[in-house]
Amino acid sequence: MAKIHTHYDNLKVARGAPQEVIRAAYKALSQKYHPDKNPGDEKAARIMAIVNSAYNILSDPVRRAEHDEWIAAEEWEIAWLESTRSEESRDRHRPAEGPDSAWEAEPAEPPPRPYRAVRDPRWWLGMGACFAAGITSGVLIISTPEVMPVALASALAPKPEIRVDTAPTPAAVPALAEARPENAVDSWAVAKPSSNAPPLQAPEVKALAVAQLVVPARSPDCETELYTLTAPNGEPWPEASGYVEGYPVGNPGEEMRVMVDNTANNSPVFVKVHDLDRRSNVRHVFVLAHESLAIEKLAAGKYEVRYQNIEAGGSQADCLDRKSALKQAAAAPAAPEF
Repeated sequence: MAKIHTHYDNLKVARGAPQEVIRAAYKALSQKYHPDKNPGDEKAARIMAIVNSAYNILSDPVRRAEHDEWIAAEEWEIAWLESTRSEESRDRHRPAEGPDSAWEAEPAEPPPRPYRAVRDPRWWLGMGACFAAGITSGVLIISTPEVMPVALASALAPKPEIRVDTAPTPAAVPALAEARPENAVDSWAVAKPSSNAPPLQAPEVKALAVAQLVVPARSPDCETELYTLTAPNGEPWPEASGYVEGYPVGNPGEEMRVMVDNTANNSPVFVKVHDLDRRSNVRHVFVLAHESLAIEKLAAGKYEVRYQNIEAGGSQADCLDRKSALKQAAAAPAAPEF
């Protein structure tokens, strides 16, 4: 059967490879074909772009499942075509039997190609009509006013006040008792609460977890700081604080937000949000000096925020020369005063 070239072949891994193997393969290929290590090599740049595209798809579970479904569909179609051709070949070479074998058989018509609904314009037209009908129905349902008596609507409307305690205070109990008339006409229809009924539970409250990283003010460390005009993936640093292009954005959700405060630092920082459970970086951001940035829409989980100062205006050798000059100036004895 003909082989289908997939993103697994681009990363040189098996189809059932776990995420650890995929990340290791991507790291090895990045070290080999990275533009920083192959300046001016167009072939290496093209291969690196293919590797980045394959990793972006295989690192995302949803996109990887779609890619696997596409592979299965293509393999099924190839197997079907090859089996049809083999059956036609056997029928063509089979010797004729009976008295009518001297007559020449009529040429068989070529088998029709397998019908694929995706290639049929009518299929797309039907899908578009269904999609438009669904949107129209949703708009009509949402825009329909709720028919409700005014008294019932006011009774069910939520109060703007937020209360933490669920049980009424002793001072509030008499007030509630006085608010109810003694001789109520419909008192016979009110259900009396059972003494054995469980206490009312407080409603579930969803909270947004907010973490903050405050980058301290410090002088650049020549051994650990990053001296480059581009990010580790080869993309240029953003002109403003924000996400670095070329990196996948993982763990989408609405439960967590990370605040990066770089207002006290004199140099920009490169920040990574590391998922401790998956052991992978899910966000890569760049924050300018004396600025702050909020990393929003993170799913709940255990994360580690890592940062690194960026010194894009010089090289590591320049930093070492400046550092040695400062040490010599500090160690020089002061001139005596007369």
